Amino acid sequence: MEFDVLYLADLRFPGGTSTSLRYDLRACRTAGLKAGIIPVSSPIFARNRVLNQTLLAEIRATGTVIVPRDERPKAKIALLNHPSILENSVRTRTGFDAETCCMVVHQPTRNRRGQPYYKADQWPDLAADWFGHDLHLLPVSNVVRNDLVANGLSAMLHEANWPNLIDPSDFPQKPPREAGLPLVIGRHSRPSLDKWPSPEIALSCYPESPVYSFRMLGAPQEYLDQFETLPWNWHVLPFSHEPVSGFLQGLDIYSYFHSDTWIEAFGYSVLEALATGLPCVVPHGMEEIYADACFYADPTQAPQVYERLRSNRSLMEKASQRARAHVEARFGLDGFKTKFGAVAGRPGPLRRKRAGSPAPAKTSAPVVLTVTSNGIGLGHLSRQLAIAKALGPRVNVVFFSLSEAIEIARSMGYAAEYRPFHRKLQADIEAWNAYFFQELREALGHYNPALTLFDGNLPYGGLVDALESYGKCTTAWIRRGLWRTPQPQSIARERVFDAVFEPGELCEALDPGYSRPDPDGVARVNPVLMTQPRHLFSRNTARRALDLPEDATLCLVQLGSEANFDMSLPRQLLLEFLERHPHVIAVEVRSPLHAGNSAGLHERLIMRKMYPLGQALKAFDFAVCAAGYNTFHENIAAGLPSLFVPNSAPEMDVQEARADYGARSGWSLTCSADDPFAFETALEQMLDPDLRQDLSAACLRKTGCWDGAWQIARQLQVLAQLPENLLPEH
Repeated sequence: MEFDVLYLADLRFPGGTSTSLRYDLRACRTAGLKAGIIPVSSPIFARNRVLNQTLLAEIRATGTVIVPRDERPKAKIALLNHPSILENSVRTRTGFDAETCCMVVHQPTRNRRGQPYYKADQWPDLAADWFGHDLHLLPVSNVVRNDLVANGLSAMLHEANWPNLIDPSDFPQKPPREAGLPLVIGRHSRPSLDKWPSPEIALSCYPESPVYSFRMLGAPQEYLDQFETLPWNWHVLPFSHEPVSGFLQGLDIYSYFHSDTWIEAFGYSVLEALATGLPCVVPHGMEEIYADACFYADPTQAPQVYERLRSNRSLMEKASQRARAHVEARFGLDGFKTKFGAVAGRPGPLRRKRAGSPAPAKTSAPVVLTVTSNGIGLGHLSRQLAIAKALGPRVNVVFFSLSEAIEIARSMGYAAEYRPFHRKLQADIEAWNAYFFQELREALGHYNPALTLFDGNLPYGGLVDALESYGKCTTAWIRRGLWRTPQPQSIARERVFDAVFEPGELCEALDPGYSRPDPDGVARVNPVLMTQPRHLFSRNTARRALDLPEDATLCLVQLGSEANFDMSLPRQLLLEFLERHPHVIAVEVRSPLHAGNSAGLHERLIMRKMYPLGQALKAFDFAVCAAGYNTFHENIAAGLPSLFVPNSAPEMDVQEARADYGARSGWSLTCSADDPFAFETALEQMLDPDLRQDLSAACLRKTGCWDGAWQIARQLQVLAQLPENLLPEH
């Protein structure tokens, strides 16, 4: 692999660091250059912090290559995209060769009190020892350059800067509105205390007054708690409340002041405001960066600047035009060619890593080891199979499962190993965890996976110990939401994983949120389906596949195994319903491995075995089902009119919420398992063709949200540096 620019970057940054990288990638493509990324994880974030989704979308849109771990790329310039990449806890899975190796320095090395952010004196040795390169420093501005010189790093400084860029087309210019009261003044930044002035200073630059209305996007709660009472004219919004471009459109003036310990290296939030054409009032220290594009003031002088602008429409209009013109001239995407040329213009010899540290041996395909819990149904295994398909044929997926249904994965061509759960062995839980540790640790050593992917509600102690003991692969945890109660033991085990994914719920609004106390640590995706709606068999094909009559009214029955919940009343009432309606046939569909048999209960209650069932759902006129994750979402996606009877066992997720939400939305009917009158009424309603048509039409209006498996696979590809799935997504 050969690139013009190779970035070593942490793709989890929430603020300007990721935004500047996003526009670099766009500008690089516009310039006709090729960019690649080696993902790294800096220690300044929790291990399982969610990837920046906007940045991931830009990577896909620009065709930027995530370098697989078994490749050793070459590049004209390699850019370490943040100083934390040279912290001692960071490991890079891929080596590289580059004509020039630089580190982009996004902030000064020390704050105003002289306290260091980084051990900068170690940078040259770490770069040479880890990457085999001499390191040059590329500051994003002269503010950073001056700091590097003052702290004795002149010898490492490249003669060029690496200024941040922006695409002005993402920020439509806002025309100044007619002067009025109150004047809407705003600011935004990531929720960090350093980015906000002390309460005393804040009350001077953002004063309580009927003349001004202040909109604050991203103020951290720990900052707000420092105020006895927040000013009545402050409107505080979470950092992710709305897109920045939309937020800026609602302002008249942008005003940015920060902590007295902070040295603003560039001020990307100010760049976004200038691109929108907003007059910007900022500290004097930023004049080195933005020249005459801003108004500069001490915090106590800021209200005087606001008043000058409010009382002089001509000044406001000129400031808006000057701001936009300044951005287009100095920070537009066309500037990428200039800054790239300044760094790559005089290439040195291609530097290679020292002998004794060879590139990783190439393998035919990296291994992903999936570990599936022992659930009541097939949900855990089905999600893993859907994700395995989305990862594609360039990845070797191996299943290591506690489910006896693992034969399904084996029948689909995957290597698979089964280990019994403690209940199956009738073993003490501590003894079983010791056994599972040994078994999984041996499997990890044998398969040498690039990624271990666990699907289950609680990572077992043996699983956690094995992953920590092995320590050589990326780890991810997939878990459903809708937890009935807080589970602190489960939450505490997030620390073992590089990513935690929660498959989407259509009934998200009814989720109490126990599964994600830290939203920055849980990546939420769309619902995960084993079978996409576009891949469903037609009605006739599905009936032939299941050997079912083509002219009967067919009711799908999926009430579960009753291993933990009594569904005997609904089953009995269903048999009585069949007695009253001779034209209805009930079909209970189980997995191919299910040993039970419904034969003999009723001549028109028949059993079929099929997996995955989702592809044949159009065979049925309606369904009577428990409200498990897979069944609920697959039935809605297929437009199958359904009566959902939730399994409300204490260890289950809140199936009642799914069933209730579906009924409120007009997608389905619901009743509890112990309400015979409601159940009988709902069954009779299902015989009405008009009702079924209405339910189906309502379901089918829910489109464009069924790609959760692909969303997870794309993020895993980045996290574990897996080869991209070249097969079409749709």
